[in-house]
Amino acid sequence: MENNLDLFVLKGTSPFSRLEHECLDAMACAAPIASPSKPSISEVINVKLFITSYTDEFFTEREIIRKEILPEVRAWCEQKKLNLIEHAIKWGGRHPDRREVSELERAQTSIENCYYNNIMPLFINITSESIGWVPMWGEYADEVIEDYIEAYGLLVEDLQVLYGAYREDNLNSIFLIRNDSFLESVCEEGKKYFVQRTSASEKICGPHDKISQKFPSHRIKHYKCEYKGIDHKKRPQIKLADELKQEIIDFLKQRVAYDYCGEEPMVSNHPDSFVHAAHRDFLHQKSQMVLGRNEVVVKIEDYILHEDKDVPLLLLGSPGCGKSSILCKAADVILTKVEKGEIHGEGGKAWHVFYHFVGAVPGSTSLEPMLKRLLREVEAAKDSSNMPKDLDATAQMCCSVLSNPNTRPLIIFIDAVNQFAEEQAARVLSWLPRKLAPQVRCIFSMIDNTDHHMALMSRETKPIELHIKPLDHASRQSMVCEMLKRYDKRLPGSQLEELLNKQSSENPLWLSVACEELSLLDDADFISQTIVALPNGLLNLLEHLLTRLEHENGGSLLVATLCLLEASAAGLLECELRDILGDEDSLMPPSPYDEKEEKECSEKEKVKQRGSLSDRKWMRIFSTLRPFLRPYGDSKEGRLDFYHRALSKAVRKKYFRKGEAEEREDVPVQEDEDNNEGSLDREEKPDAFYWWHKKLADYFETVTNIDRKVEEYPYHLVCLDDKYRLAQCLCDWDIFDRLYNEEYSSQLLAYWRKVGPSAEMISYYETALSKFEEDETVNEESVSIQYEKVCRVVIQAGKHYEALELLKTAMKIEEIELGARPHRMVELYALMAEIYDEKLKLNDFVSPSQLPDLRKTIYYGRKSITIRKTLPGTYHKFKLSMSLMKLAFNMESWEACGGGPELTGSEALAEGNRYIDKALKIFQELNDMGHYAEALMTKGVLAPRGSMEQLKLYNQAMDLCMQMYGEFHILTSRLYINIGIVYEDNNDYKKAYEYFKKWARVSEEILGPDHPKTLRAKGVLRESRYKRIAQELGEWDAEEPEQDVIGDIEEEEEENPDTEHNYDDTVGQVELVVSREDLPLDSFVDNVANGDAIHIAAESGLNVLAEVDSDDNNELLMNGYFDGEERESINEEHTDSENFYDDNFEDYDEQYILHVDNGPVIEEFNVHLGDDDDDNDIVELASREIDDCDNRYASDGREDDDDVGLHHRYNRS
Repeated sequence: MENNLDLFVLKGTSPFSRLEHECLDAMACAAPIASPSKPSISEVINVKLFITSYTDEFFTEREIIRKEILPEVRAWCEQKKLNLIEHAIKWGGRHPDRREVSELERAQTSIENCYYNNIMPLFINITSESIGWVPMWGEYADEVIEDYIEAYGLLVEDLQVLYGAYREDNLNSIFLIRNDSFLESVCEEGKKYFVQRTSASEKICGPHDKISQKFPSHRIKHYKCEYKGIDHKKRPQIKLADELKQEIIDFLKQRVAYDYCGEEPMVSNHPDSFVHAAHRDFLHQKSQMVLGRNEVVVKIEDYILHEDKDVPLLLLGSPGCGKSSILCKAADVILTKVEKGEIHGEGGKAWHVFYHFVGAVPGSTSLEPMLKRLLREVEAAKDSSNMPKDLDATAQMCCSVLSNPNTRPLIIFIDAVNQFAEEQAARVLSWLPRKLAPQVRCIFSMIDNTDHHMALMSRETKPIELHIKPLDHASRQSMVCEMLKRYDKRLPGSQLEELLNKQSSENPLWLSVACEELSLLDDADFISQTIVALPNGLLNLLEHLLTRLEHENGGSLLVATLCLLEASAAGLLECELRDILGDEDSLMPPSPYDEKEEKECSEKEKVKQRGSLSDRKWMRIFSTLRPFLRPYGDSKEGRLDFYHRALSKAVRKKYFRKGEAEEREDVPVQEDEDNNEGSLDREEKPDAFYWWHKKLADYFETVTNIDRKVEEYPYHLVCLDDKYRLAQCLCDWDIFDRLYNEEYSSQLLAYWRKVGPSAEMISYYETALSKFEEDETVNEESVSIQYEKVCRVVIQAGKHYEALELLKTAMKIEEIELGARPHRMVELYALMAEIYDEKLKLNDFVSPSQLPDLRKTIYYGRKSITIRKTLPGTYHKFKLSMSLMKLAFNMESWEACGGGPELTGSEALAEGNRYIDKALKIFQELNDMGHYAEALMTKGVLAPRGSMEQLKLYNQAMDLCMQMYGEFHILTSRLYINIGIVYEDNNDYKKAYEYFKKWARVSEEILGPDHPKTLRAKGVLRESRYKRIAQELGEWDAEEPEQDVIGDIEEEEEENPDTEHNYDDTVGQVELVVSREDLPLDSFVDNVANGDAIHIAAESGLNVLAEVDSDDNNELLMNGYFDGEERESINEEHTDSENFYDDNFEDYDEQYILHVDNGPVIEEFNVHLGDDDDDNDIVELASREIDDCDNRYASDGREDDDDVGLHHRYNRS
């Protein structure tokens, strides 16, 4: 048996698209596995590769690929039972009339067959800076494309073939663009053999290059070469760097391994690799000069090697006392020993060392990226599968990993924990469990007595504190001698003693700054006077430094540089600083008189062009400030920023605040007041604050480096409270694509919240999309994808009605204009199901009125699954299993709603069981035991309530969950409540109490004591029956303030002891961790009357709503637990809910629910999931009209006895 899987190498194609976000990663990753099973020995899979280049150029590149690169890749493929087949595609040429069109047509057919069969071909596209990438119809004006075709001899078929190579949703293409600067050294005779730049190519190169705009930089390789002459056939010969060859080999192996073998991609180009390298450089640099701290380093090493440490170690001290340097030194020592194999973890396993220095690297003050990097490094989560979507979910997973006994030996170093950008200390530390796993060590540095320090010390299991003592006299003396030796200077004994007798000389940073000041002096008498004048206190000394800089030659440039760095979001590049400082006429905020003069100056003067700051002036600035700035390497391409945050605070105090009020030196410097607008929100912002942020905003508004623009421009607009420009900025598609995330665009939505309610965001995007659609240079595929991405963002903002309209447009374009391609339709159908499912989550209870939306959810879920089954690759296989698990819950909800004429409740349950069985099989094939455990729990939810079968499934899931995640995981907490409910259903309340107690304990550990789910779990333990059990066992805390179940003691006393809780049937999206909270239960309160006891379990978002006859308490229809205080806390948590869920849903209900009742029924698209070979069969059943009697579902009333069975409550988060 042979499977043909096309991967093509096309010559001359363009670079990769901006659309390589997680959504596109998802689609392209799913390429070429023809069958779920691995190929047999006799089964060979063909991997096709296309290389594209200009016909009369790039002969050397094609030969190197053919003779040096492909042999290695082909041998590697053969080891994996893959057969590599390459195709060279040449486009254009000096003699287009001599070219064979039939060859292009065959290549085009082969490429189209790949895409038709949902295989993403491999492409190597080659071009040069002189000729650029072939322009595609729809991306440029027709006349631009026609000029290019004529200038370079293209055929119409060339553009058709290259369209397949330039597709934005294909991650399997790499773009090589030659740097033509070498031509300057080539003689005129030699130049004629190279294709020259023309006026036609200039229109599509440089700033007009669409490929570089669309595709990520790591897929675009700019390569240099060396000219070696002309061969006997008059072909130019060049030499390529070995690094380029290896990059191409690595790229091909990575994509083939992922698409054909299901292996995770290599991380050499992952952003984590660059972040890791930056932290490693900082670690080595800071650890070089650490004096007198050996004892502290030994204590840290002893903490790591000691076996019974289950709490973190804290390095505590005042600002500038050397915490960061000590942490770096300790980390460097441990890293060296680990790499040499000198120390091992439990069982001889190697330690993994994770380190993070807050504020040392751009973006390092954000907690969520750090936690996700930690999860990836310990292989607890991967981008393509179960990576949590937001901070809360990420923190929960980290908490589980760090408390899991099965976690690999792990050492975590984090410096300056109190500098994380998140304001609440408890939120920053929510990821750290109360008790660490036996093989996990955490070493943190922070300023003592900060909120973060106090939060950790308030825990029952308190961390180990290691206070950094002041430097002893000998260490201070050595430090001064070493620092001054760099400048070929030394202090006489008397001056040295005078300096060391200063009170603040015990602080290493104070001493370092003092030495820098003294190094500038030569006169001995003046040195003595300076030592005497040096003020005590770190901030006072830094202000003294700033005052000196002001009065130096070029002082305004020095101060402006410091202020620009302070105002920046993440430091500034040298080129950026020099561009801004080049405007020397307006370096500092103007005085009122200057402002009057400025208003009178001509508009022409305002906009006159200014050049960059000269090399001479810049070198003076840099050499003066260098001791106080973070080093940025020989390339000078890194960020400039403050070496220590204390200098940042000094700059803020002197130049960014009103008045001259001195801050008390006895109060610790709060290093967590980072350079963001939040640090000044607590006080009125001075004019200087706005002036500097406006200067940077105006500059970054026009920069072409999109990554730097995204990092800085919106940040400064937020600081300026410039809502109009911020909205326009976020509608810039380049910026949107950088901030967009398929799962949750947290930063993008945070910026929009600064603009206004979500309705404004939607209005702006509707206008932007209309303009985008009208742009003649944009193709239909880009428009469809952009509509889908905006739709996902709108869903994330909670506006499902508006999202539905956006998705309809994307789907219409895909179906009508693009041929309803399966790999796109499967994502659109899945998204449609998600919208209806999200709308269902707005309800607190399951009721028959939700059948119309539930019908749509199931309908589109089935359509998505039906297509997904035909798509190869591990990604689609994983997504299929997740969809099946979600659909199984939908079927359970269908049964709880009483079923419908097209599918009865019992039929729905049977179908749900088939879905979950198939999901279990897939998770087992993928060796994804974490999701397998969740699927086992799901199957338990579908089992008869309270049965031994249900308990057995829950226990199996619990055993596997403990192995994979440990006790402190969100899935474990859900299993605890579900097992407790089984015992409660069987009237074994003592056993139920034990599990509910574990549920509350685990919830508090991973979610925090004040989380609504934790409060809900504790509320169950306060029910009268469980309170009595706790009293009998001597576990009831009489001093604990009681929170009554319904609202007061009388109501609790009337509680029916036979009421039951409902099981947790939460289904995750693509990860196990679920962070979405239940919505306020306002609609439920009115139903709590006449002593009816209603329980709402901890993990539920949808409950069955039914009336309870107080005369027949044994027939209670609603199970679970409800706490009046809990409802209040939930309301407080969702104070912004009016921005997300508004009156639009009344229109939504009327327009769409009624429409569904008159539309096709649920069985129109059924899915058959047998274990036989008919897995890919699509069975379309005839549509039937829904009877008018179905309209009874629009009401919550129960008019017949059939509704008596509606007694389950569901969690749909």
